[in-house]
Amino acid sequence: MFDLILPPGKEGELDTWLIDRAGNVAVSNLRLSLLDRITSLHVPAFVSTEHAVAWGSHLSERQHDTLIDIQRTAADAAHLEWDSQRIVNLATKSQLLREAAEAFVVVSADIPCSAG
Repeated sequence: MFDLILPPGKEGELDTWLIDRAGNVAVSNLRLSLLDRITSLHVPAFVSTEHAVAWGSHLSERQHDTLIDIQRTAADAAHLEWDSQRIVNLATKSQLLREAAEAFVVVSADIPCSAG
């Protein structure tokens, strides 16, 4: 679900800003595409590093890129937060997202597989 906000007009920007329930803002077509990718990637609430790693190891390349964007947003939000409990919560979320992203494995068709 998105909220609509009418921004001041600038060339190259959307006529209407879109904000999802998590507070992500789309002000351009590029950001609108990112917002759509964030909305379509259903990131679970990780209960452990192992859970994050297992989940992150099954992502596609596009999902991995989206996860990196989400992780950066969480890390940036932690740096800007004043409430100490929210800092801890956001930093923990960011760390688990980082663990999931680091578990991503690039599959290349150029690498020959040996049959043993």
